[in-house]
This record gives sequence, structure tokens and C-alpha cells, in this order.
Amino acid sequence: MKRGFRRYRAAIIVGLIAIILVTANYWSWPYVLYGPGSAEPVHPRVETDSKLNEKGSLLFTTVSTYSKPNLFSLAYAWLNPRMDIQTEAKATGGAVNMGAYRNLLAWMRDSSEANALLAAYSAMKRTIKVDEQGVIVYQFLKETEAREHGLQEGDIITSVDGKKANKAEELSGYLAGKKVGDAVKLAGTRGGKPFEATVPLIKMSTGKPGVGFVNQTVLKVTPPDKVQFDFNDTGGPSAGLMMTLEIIAQLKNEDLTKGYRIAGTGTIAADGSVGLIGGIQYKLMAADREKADYFLVPYTKGAAQHWDENQKIDPEASINAVLQGFGNWSEAQKTVADLKLSPKLVPVSSLQDALDFLNKLEPKKAADAKSTAEAAGAK
Repeated sequence: MKRGFRRYRAAIIVGLIAIILVTANYWSWPYVLYGPGSAEPVHPRVETDSKLNEKGSLLFTTVSTYSKPNLFSLAYAWLNPRMDIQTEAKATGGAVNMGAYRNLLAWMRDSSEANALLAAYSAMKRTIKVDEQGVIVYQFLKETEAREHGLQEGDIITSVDGKKANKAEELSGYLAGKKVGDAVKLAGTRGGKPFEATVPLIKMSTGKPGVGFVNQTVLKVTPPDKVQFDFNDTGGPSAGLMMTLEIIAQLKNEDLTKGYRIAGTGTIAADGSVGLIGGIQYKLMAADREKADYFLVPYTKGAAQHWDENQKIDPEASINAVLQGFGNWSEAQKTVADLKLSPKLVPVSSLQDALDFLNKLEPKKAADAKSTAEAAGAK
């Protein structure tokens, strides 16, 4: 018996190792991996009738994400100083499931395109058509009972108890006539497909009955010009600023790049304000890999501008708000210094900040010639 075991011991050990390796390869873990994504021109993804020939490029940047990795991918990310690992729950903000999170990201992308149009046309002082087409479930409140009754983040509500609810005001107006504990039937779309969910109403902080989620209105923006987007393989709102700049460049037939490769990131609001984003360190790595000359970094000045009044209300919260507002900027500076990246950082808190910077740039050949002349003079 012992002799037989010894004869096949090597084969048994090899078999066990093979089973372990196969299991490690196919067994997925509830984590999300983050790393440098892409930095690619916006122009092919924003198309108009303009024949603008840009000498440089406006680059939108992304973060590479990989959900449910196997053990080998986890080990690689853990050993790679340019990658990060987060639990699935933290990465999705506690969404009901990964599908709900992806639906929310898809809406954020679509909303970013709508806001880019609104901001661009506002900057050009031109009119644009806007229609409200539903209410999206953006985030649940802790006390809500709707999650347990089938409602998900990313759901777009268009009716309540059979009555139209394309606006947040229409939804809240109908719910105001109900009582806490009543059930209402919400209907709309989930990832482009119809859904229904009957949910109980809770007592909101205002004392009124409500479903218990943070909402935003879904907008359909129709420009008077041909403007087509191709960002369906991306998610989230962080390309908003760069989309807006490309729209303006094409519709005004003006090369904003001046021959440079200008990368950037930041959400965009209809009023042109630029919002903070996540993963700026990975976006900078991607921009550096693609040899970007400049990188537009979002920072928010609102908390700093209202420092005095905020201090009177809540001193600690006012300090945190200022620090958070400059969070992308400080992280960007640290990343460039630590990794010795080449893009020059440009802080922007609004679309106008970005346009002012680009308009003041000298064309690249002229700037290069000037730098060469200055260097020669210094000798």
C-alpha cells in the first residue's frame, strides 16, 4: 500500500497543485481593482458637422477598474504600487448590487453629456432645448425600506401609482397626499428595461411621507446643432469638463489645443462649475503615459469663499469642506512629485477657468521657439 502511494505520490501532488491553481484562477473575490486607465482624444467621441483640424488633442482620462478578480489578479494588484484594492461594498458605495451600480454609472455618463451641452451652449450664449424625463434613484437614505421592496440605485422613475412623474416635484407632490406606511407603485426603467416596485413610505426629516432616497431629474437635452457622443464603453461623470471644451472648440471652429496634448478630468454642471472626481492619481499616470503636456485638475473654491459664514455655523465641518474642495489638487501635486510625472498641472474650478487658460496659451511652436531663445540667452 505504502509502495503504491509512493509510486503515485508525485502524480497526486501535481494533481492537487493543478486543482488549487484552477480554483484560484476561476474563483472570484468580492473586490474591485483600480489602476491607470486611458488618456485618449475626445474628438472622435464628440462629433459635430465641424471640420475642425486640431493640431493637438484634448484628452479625457479614465480609471481602469476590474471587479470580482481571481486570486492571481488580487496578488498582482497587491504587489503593484500603482494599483489599489477596495471591497466591492466600498467601491459601489453600498449599492444594492453591481448591476444597480453600473446602471447608476451609465446615468452619470448620460447626465454628464447633457450637462456638457448645457454648459457649452451657455458659455456660447446660445439657447438649447431641455426636457425632463424622469426621476433617478441616486442614493438611498439609511432609514428607507425601498431597498427591501425591489427599488435599486440607478432606477429611473417615470410614474407613481400610474400617474406621470417625470419631475422630482411631480413625484414629491403626489407623495405629499399620502400617509406614512402607505405603499405606492413606482414604475420606470432599469438599465433601459421596464421595472415596477411597490414600496412603503417612511417619515422623512421634514415630517412628510417619502420613499427615502436622494433624487435627481433625468434631462433630455436637444441641441440645435448636430452633436453626437460615443462614450457608451465608459461610466461615470468625470469626462464632463473635457466633453464641454471639445463641443465649444468644434462648434466655434476654434482649435483650443494650440498644438498641445491637454489632458484633464472633472464633472461639469449646467452652470459651468467643475466638480471633484475620484482616482485622479490613476488618470495622471495615464496622461503621463500618453505624453500629455498639461493636465486640468478640478478644485472647488466654494467652501473657501464662504469660510467666514461657515465657521459660524460649524467650524469643524467648514475646515473639512475646504480640505475636500482642494483634495484633487493636493493629490495631483503629490502624485506628480512622487512618480516624477511630466504633465504640468492647471487648477480649474469652472469651465471659464479652463477656457481662460487655453485662450492664453501661446501656440506650441511659438512657445517652443521662445523657450529655446530664452535658454540660449541665458548662456
